[in-house]
Amino acid sequence: MLNRFVACSFIVGCLMAFSPLCVTAEDVQLEVIAEWNSLPYRLEDQQIREAWEKSELYGKALIQGIKVDSSGTIYVSTARWGGKEIPATLSRLEKAGDNWVLVPFPSEKMNDVENPEGLKAVLGFEIDRNDVMWILDQGHIAGAPSGPGDEKLILWDLKENKELQRYLFSDDDSDKTCSFLNDLVVDNDTGFAYIADSGIFCNPLAGGLIVYDSGNNQARRILDRSPYTRNEPHFFFNVGPRPALKNGPMLTGADGIALSGDKKTLYWTNLTGNTLYSLQTETLRGFSVPEGDIEDSVVKVTSLPSNTDGITADRRGNIYLTALTLNGLMKWDAQVGVLTRFAYHPEMSWPDTLAWGADNSLFIVSNHLNVWLDGDMNFKDPEVPNFRIWRIKNVGESYTRK
Repeated sequence: MLNRFVACSFIVGCLMAFSPLCVTAEDVQLEVIAEWNSLPYRLEDQQIREAWEKSELYGKALIQGIKVDSSGTIYVSTARWGGKEIPATLSRLEKAGDNWVLVPFPSEKMNDVENPEGLKAVLGFEIDRNDVMWILDQGHIAGAPSGPGDEKLILWDLKENKELQRYLFSDDDSDKTCSFLNDLVVDNDTGFAYIADSGIFCNPLAGGLIVYDSGNNQARRILDRSPYTRNEPHFFFNVGPRPALKNGPMLTGADGIALSGDKKTLYWTNLTGNTLYSLQTETLRGFSVPEGDIEDSVVKVTSLPSNTDGITADRRGNIYLTALTLNGLMKWDAQVGVLTRFAYHPEMSWPDTLAWGADNSLFIVSNHLNVWLDGDMNFKDPEVPNFRIWRIKNVGESYTRK
């Protein structure tokens, strides 16, 4: 099962001595604000805590997603790829001494896999300009098919700490065996969200995009199993000196997804590929537009020197993309059509997810994801911490909140 997930990297042709800060092509500085070899959860329920401590998975959860609300609170996701014993799939970070602990969010009850209304496996989520968290539950636990109501989108008001709305994905929206609801981006002006489905649990991949209209609480799947949402044929890559996965190639479709600052353009990438694609959102919001017309409207924006996992955008026409084979970030200036390396550090292995802070800071999670998937992660004393949250301050006029 593990060799069906996501991974990548490549030996960088730029050698640098280790430094806690790394000066890059744009002279940005990378700062590590949190790091762990093993993720610590703070659990109040004694039964949940004891079950976790007795589990074979204890201490082996993988961090993936990150988002930051308007007050600076950091949230992270730990999708239950390893199994249901992981005590929480969505957490808030709280400071504990010199580091941080994961506190189940919105509650331990909502993270209970036995709760039919609760969260099963959250990977992608977003926090909009109104401090509403859009929680994308991919449903699958350890790769098993999703049960009824498991694949869903929940809108949660962070200020009032209450659920506002939920949408259960139908069989037309996502395949409950093949789907892998990966990430989403939100447009507050129109109430639409755009979701990337990597479709990794079937071969050929069942990738696609989902357009969600929160005003009418309805969704539409597009580009289902299209070449634009699947892996590129014969694409393979290394993470440092090792193949992405040791037991076979990695196959992952639509993954990173971003919305331009003016909200007119949707961008996405397939993880096992090196092409940045786009579509005009006006086309996507018309649910009556024929699928053929949508496919004909896809633009191949540019080829990338590295495949990518997470992407995001600012208000000035820049797209930031994690560079899995280049240990850092790339930046695409959509206004002038120029791609540059934006940030690099030799220890940023598998830069996964990006998030904006209220102070124009850009946050990055790196997690050695391919090593975890291969079952080779040292959770006690690795040479480089397994999981890190990095920050780049003052990244111009950030997207603030869309």
